[in-house]
Amino acid sequence: MTTAVDMYDVSDTLLYSTGKGNWKGFQVPLSSIVKAAESWKKLCANHSKLWLCWNVDPDWCLVQQKLARECGYTPLVGGDSRARPPKLIDGAIYIDFNKHLNLPMFHMVLAIEFAFLYVPDKLAFWHSDLLVRREKLHRIADKMDLMSDKEMLVTLPGRGMKQRLLGQQRRYWELIGCTNRKISEHQFKRGAGWMANIMYHPMSPQDQVEKRRRAKQYYDHGAGVLYWAEHYKPKDCQIHVIKEALLDEGHFSRIRAKNYRSVSPNNAKRDLTSELSLNFNLKDEAAKLGLSDLIAPEDVSTDNVISMTRASGR
Repeated sequence: MTTAVDMYDVSDTLLYSTGKGNWKGFQVPLSSIVKAAESWKKLCANHSKLWLCWNVDPDWCLVQQKLARECGYTPLVGGDSRARPPKLIDGAIYIDFNKHLNLPMFHMVLAIEFAFLYVPDKLAFWHSDLLVRREKLHRIADKMDLMSDKEMLVTLPGRGMKQRLLGQQRRYWELIGCTNRKISEHQFKRGAGWMANIMYHPMSPQDQVEKRRRAKQYYDHGAGVLYWAEHYKPKDCQIHVIKEALLDEGHFSRIRAKNYRSVSPNNAKRDLTSELSLNFNLKDEAAKLGLSDLIAPEDVSTDNVISMTRASGR
C-alpha cells in the first residue's frame, strides 16, 4: 500500500510539517487541494452556518458538536487521522479532509486556510481542546450571527510583558473564531491567512520590500491574518477580537496542566489524540463549566461512527 512518504517522495518530517499547516516546505500541490475540495463543497452546500469541530478525541468532539448545535450552527466534523473515529450527532456533517491528500496528520488550520474552496458562507471554528460555558459561548455565537461577509472573529492570545514590549509573537489565533468564504479568499489571494510562515505562501508578492517585511513576522499560525489586517484588509472590513483570558478556564492545553504527561514530541509530530484524555478528565472538566448534561448518553447509532482511514494505511 502506498504510504505518504512514497506518495510525495520526501521525508516524513516535511510531511508532518505540511500537515501541521506550515507553508515552509509545503509538499501538497495546490491543484490537489482544489481537487479534493470539490467533494468538501458538495457536502457543505446549503449550509450557511458551519462550525468546525476537529476530532482528536471522539468524546470531546461530541460535546463540541452539541454546543455548536445549541448555538444554531451545523457541526462540521473533520479530524486528525491518528484519532479514534468520531461520533456524529444528528445533523452533523463529516468530511475526511485527508482522504485524498494522504498526509500523516492533518491540522485544523489547513481546513480553515482553504475555507473559501468549500464553505457557502460562514465557518466558525475552535481548538479541539476547548470547552466554553454556555453563557459565554452564546454571546460569541450571537456576535457571529450578526456578522456580515465583511467581518470576522479571532482570538487575541495573551503575551508576556517582554513579548509586548519587544513586539514579539504577534498574531491572531484560531482558539475560537469565525471566517467566511469572501474574507478567506481575499486573505489567500494576498498570501496572508491562517497557516504558518507566510513568507513562503505561494501567493506572497515577490518584491523585495514585501519579502523583507514578511521575513520579520512571527512564524506561527494566525500571524498571517494579523499581517493581512495591518496591510491588506479592506477599509470596510471589521475584525472582532475575543481575548484569550475569556476562554482560558476551558482551554485544556499543555500549559494549563501542572503535571502534563507527554507521549509525543513537542513539534510538528505532536499527537494530541493520545494526550487530551490522558491529562484531562472530560466528565470532571465539563462539570466545572456547567456542561455535565452534555456527557449523558445520546441516541447515536453505530451507523454514525465513521471509520477513518489512517494515513499509515492500517
